[in-house]
Formats: sequence, structure tokens, C-alpha cells
Amino acid sequence: MKNQQGRVHRQGQIYRFSIDGTDYSAFIWQFGKQFRGRIEENPQVPHCTGRTPLAVRDALQTWLATHVAQ
Repeated sequence: MKNQQGRVHRQGQIYRFSIDGTDYSAFIWQFGKQFRGRIEENPQVPHCTGRTPLAVRDALQTWLATHVAQ
């Protein structure tokens, strides 16, 4: 039996924002009745979950502002 590597393709939206002159892209998708998101090209940032895409974006911005500024 062959080993198969699966890939997940999610449909979502990209939200762009800047913190202290650094540009970030947040990819946010719907997960059931909630939304999840992550920062592209930053695997150290944990996924965030919220009731709306903007809540997820704000949570990601807050995480970056508190952890990157240190």
C-alpha cells in the first residue's frame, strides 16, 4: 500500500495590516460557525478562533503587537 500525503485546501480571505511598519497578511477561513486565522509566513504565531473574521484579525494583531514588540 502506498503512503499518501494529503493536503487541505481552505477557502478564505486575506486581511492585510501593518504593525510598526511591518506588513502582515492574515489568512482567515470559516470553521463551522466560527472563524479561524493564521499569519502567513509566521508559523510561530498560533491560530486564533473567533465569532467573526474581524475578531480573528484583531486577535492576531494583538498577539503580534504583544509578542513581537518584546
